[in-house]
Amino acid sequence: MSLVKIGPAGSILWQPVTVALAGVSLLGGILPAVAQQAVPPGMPSRAMAVSIPAGSLETALLALGRQTDLRLVYRSEITAGKVTDGATGSLAPAAALAKLLSGTGVSYRFSSGNTVTLETTGVDAAAPGGGDTTLAPIVLRNGGDNPADKPYETAGSTSYISSEQIARFRGSTSGDIFKNTPGVISANNHNGGAVNVNIRGLQGQNRVRVAIDGTQQTTTTWRGYAGVDDRTYIDPDLIGGVAISKGPSGGAAGAGVNGGVVGIRTLSATDIVEDGKRYGGRIRIGAQDNTTSGFTINSMTQQTEPADFFDFKNGSGSVALATVQDNFDFIIAAARRYRGNYFAGSDGPTTYHFNGRDYPLSYTKPGEEVFNTSDESTSFLAKGTLRLDDDQSLELGYVRYESTFGEALSSLLFTQDQTFRQAALSDVVTDTFTARYRYNPDDMVDLKVHAWMSIVDQTNISTGLAFYLPPWITPETRPPGDDPRYAMTHTYGGDISNASTFDTAHGKFNVNYGVSYLLEDIDSRPYRSRGYATDIGVLMNPSVGSRAIASAFTQGEWQVTDWLKFNAGLRYDHYRLEDGGVTSRTGVRERDGGRLNPSISAVIEPIDGFELYALYAEGMRPPTMRETMGNDGNVIENPYLKPEIAKNWEIGINYSRDGIFTADDSVRIKLAYFDNNYFDYISRVPSNAGPGQPVFTFDNLKKARFSGVEASVSYDVGFLFVEGMLTYYTDYAFCRTSSTCADTTVDMDYAANHMPPEIMKRLTIGTRLFDDKLTAGIRVTQAGDRLSPVTPGARMYTGMWVPYTVVDAFATYKITDNLTFDLQAENLTDRYYIDALDGWNPAPGRTIRAMLTAKF
Repeated sequence: MSLVKIGPAGSILWQPVTVALAGVSLLGGILPAVAQQAVPPGMPSRAMAVSIPAGSLETALLALGRQTDLRLVYRSEITAGKVTDGATGSLAPAAALAKLLSGTGVSYRFSSGNTVTLETTGVDAAAPGGGDTTLAPIVLRNGGDNPADKPYETAGSTSYISSEQIARFRGSTSGDIFKNTPGVISANNHNGGAVNVNIRGLQGQNRVRVAIDGTQQTTTTWRGYAGVDDRTYIDPDLIGGVAISKGPSGGAAGAGVNGGVVGIRTLSATDIVEDGKRYGGRIRIGAQDNTTSGFTINSMTQQTEPADFFDFKNGSGSVALATVQDNFDFIIAAARRYRGNYFAGSDGPTTYHFNGRDYPLSYTKPGEEVFNTSDESTSFLAKGTLRLDDDQSLELGYVRYESTFGEALSSLLFTQDQTFRQAALSDVVTDTFTARYRYNPDDMVDLKVHAWMSIVDQTNISTGLAFYLPPWITPETRPPGDDPRYAMTHTYGGDISNASTFDTAHGKFNVNYGVSYLLEDIDSRPYRSRGYATDIGVLMNPSVGSRAIASAFTQGEWQVTDWLKFNAGLRYDHYRLEDGGVTSRTGVRERDGGRLNPSISAVIEPIDGFELYALYAEGMRPPTMRETMGNDGNVIENPYLKPEIAKNWEIGINYSRDGIFTADDSVRIKLAYFDNNYFDYISRVPSNAGPGQPVFTFDNLKKARFSGVEASVSYDVGFLFVEGMLTYYTDYAFCRTSSTCADTTVDMDYAANHMPPEIMKRLTIGTRLFDDKLTAGIRVTQAGDRLSPVTPGARMYTGMWVPYTVVDAFATYKITDNLTFDLQAENLTDRYYIDALDGWNPAPGRTIRAMLTAKF
């Protein structure tokens, strides 16, 4: 929903509009309640299946927008309290609208294209006194534009996370926002303070792109035996919504990735300014318990007493100010949060069974402080949109994120208790700049031009594997070799695209096409890997160089009939790698390549709101600098690696209906079976290079495969809502050759730490009471065993978990229309457990989190 407010009648710009609307108001007393007009050119005229039950007129109009693609323009008060007899059958959109409005006192007139303006008698009169003739807000309704409904209207696995869902399940880290999304996990979620997305078993090395406002800030961070993280940093209070596409994707963000795209939209002015107003603000403050008030670097003694809830040392705060004017929008926002090391839960299994014996899940015992889990961050956002005229707009944006956080390499977590300690802190600063231009004069031209730059300046601590025997050898008498690993990455990008929509005798066509370019410039400094600060250690040389990806893409949709739709796309990606290191172990300084990737899908809608779809898509993930030309992970690079090629199949069901059992209820269902095949999958393998040489290298496997079922279900009847999620993997394989496939990952491969649970289930049940002032509920999460068994050789460097069930609770109370209080209980039963894909750190124990949000 978007909102436009017509200015005073004295305004030169809006005076003709005011006069026109006043004239319509006068005619409203003469014309019939529902105007009957000839259908203008551009308005859909062919009959289509419409099924809208009797009930609320507002709900019916939203359903009509979804079912017919009509764009309805009207003032919000004219539908308030009105009901309709509904419309069912094979009807032209105009006829369906006329039937819905019959007897309601609301008339309609055609504007342009598929836009229709709704009006009613008597509401356009001038205000008393005749001085100010400011009209009420006009609301633009188009059911298909609701991003939360898009996944249930899309041929393929997509998901959407709203700002309301983010606030409801805030969690301890930014990655917790993905916990309701099937097939998606933020790996190493409590180690590093970043978002590191795993989609259907694919993770790291640029397989998944996390795009903030269409940009890329992702940096690959080596984590020792645990492999690599693709880290992205964002504060949850600055997020307006998250759209997730699984598998090869169209558009600029999908260039060079085969696992999927996570599109994070930062706050816009319309997220803050309330409907009908020009200015608005939001202040949010929060506090939590179950954390330390402080800690000591190199401490080996874990605390057991958390800080007081009201000590104001662990919490968050944010402020956002925005304006929505006739010709421009603007928002500024800032966020600050601090969390000390958290404490593990108190009840649950502490060991896992492997090859006939028990091993500890972690060296952190129940109820103890979890070292290296602190996070202190400051964020800032500024974004403005200038509407040059009715057809053109320009948006400029800037986001900054600064953080100091704890993290620990897996070598510190799995070896033995005498090495486990609070290490020195890492830090990161990101700056992101965006510029967007849009020109949309008609249905044939929707031109978008986007240019951006991101800078990531980070120092990660290479934690020394130092053994201690107190009191003889301590961190004070023999300091550990916690050496900083510094890297700075500049990433530049741009894309140009156009979308066209046109009707023909053979159906409606939507076509989107464009080009994009991304250049990643990587700079880093050598460092030494050593146990103690007094050791010489091994000199490590991280990647230095550049990685570029150019892409040309097109995507078309053909609406053949009211019940049949086809989509097809082509993308050509070309990549180039250039090694800028002082020395080259391989002697190969440049690599390039490219590939044409097709996609096709079909959608059948036999019943309104019920879709059957089938999808096939291919995608390419080029090898990275780390895999080919520069690496600090005891690896022999392989410049001759082939790109990974995804060939994915999917079939599924979408169901989206309102007003099924009551006038105001809604059902959303998405069920999908996927069969994802990754040819030339790049794996870390034994080098067999002999004594004194790196023990790892990279090679292309013949294929890796993941298949399974995903489901998202929700039912909302107002006072009660239920949401469910399921991910179940039915099969997987790693094939070194066509005839040598195994049910385990390759020994020494990073993928050992990327394998998700075989089954993951979540159920949320909530209620709304006291005229919707109170919303409360619980969420139950169940995670099964790791999808693949772990080989004896991989056990040492693979984070393990045992199946777990976790309960979270939430409550939101609207004290006033502008003041809201949120109370959340994470891990309500205080369970001790290791979160899936989270390494060796136990998840937070029971954590109470309170938040107060004021809007003005």
